Amino acid sequence: MKTLSVAMFLAAWVSLPVHARAQTLPAVYLNARDEETVPDSATHYRVVDLLSDTEFGVREYSLVGTLLLRGTLTAIEPPVRNGVFTWLYPTGAKSSEVHFRDNKAQGLFVAWYEDGRVRSRGEYELGQRVGPWLSVHRNGQKRSEGSYQKGEPHGEWRYYHDNGQLSAIERLYTGRTLSLTYYLPDGNALAGASQKRQPPEFPGGEAALLRHIAQATEYPKEARRRNLTGQVFVSYTVGEDGRVGDVRVVRGLSPELDNEARRVVTGLPAFRPGREYNLPTAMTFTLAINFTPGFSLFGNTLPPQGPPIEARATNPDAGF
Repeated sequence: MKTLSVAMFLAAWVSLPVHARAQTLPAVYLNARDEETVPDSATHYRVVDLLSDTEFGVREYSLVGTLLLRGTLTAIEPPVRNGVFTWLYPTGAKSSEVHFRDNKAQGLFVAWYEDGRVRSRGEYELGQRVGPWLSVHRNGQKRSEGSYQKGEPHGEWRYYHDNGQLSAIERLYTGRTLSLTYYLPDGNALAGASQKRQPPEFPGGEAALLRHIAQATEYPKEARRRNLTGQVFVSYTVGEDGRVGDVRVVRGLSPELDNEARRVVTGLPAFRPGREYNLPTAMTFTLAINFTPGFSLFGNTLPPQGPPIEARATNPDAGF
């Protein structure tokens, strides 16, 4: 039905004279996984402008109307990206930008910090990372450098502490690690094996995190009156400094339960930061907050909680 209605709209639109074609399709509400949803469970919404017979402008906004993304499509059912796509911070500053050709990232990709300084850059070819790639710390020091071959890291990759000293050297063959050495900020090699990626650690461990969430969660009176139960999925990022930020409801139940789940996660104390290649690294997770029939406002019965699941960052070609 959705495809048919869009097709009918397009057929009518194409029959109009060019000067009358400045049309905008109705906004579509989306969750954090870019799945269509109802407004109460949305994290953002998408607007498509019909620019010509074969060109469509696409914009995505936060629920308060802040522009998050803009780009161009050559088809909308399903969407086919062609042209420059730009992601933006809530302040309006560019977050990242890359060109798409037939729905695949192609050419230079650049990402920036909020203040406009480059965060990372490299090349895409047919949707795969190729050639040299570079990332930079917030203070301007180099963070990592290496090359990709057919979308896989290849050859020697170097990682650096924010004081410029080596953090790690990894040698790879088409994505497979051949050797890996870590270094301390003073330049000395780090003795003993170390995990390539270490998730952030809550004070007291995972059990303490789940206990904290259960004890901090309150069942809103209106939700109790309406007998609303289930799970609210919340996405959050543990930054390089260990603090929790970028808290968003990925899949909600109702405004009052969504707001309560968001409040609980926003109020989490600082973690021990996650690390990747011996460097403090921001990592994003999704956590389900349970509101169950046995929930007690007085702490006699606490809702069971499950562990958070990490959401690994994806390349731009997988993000629409």
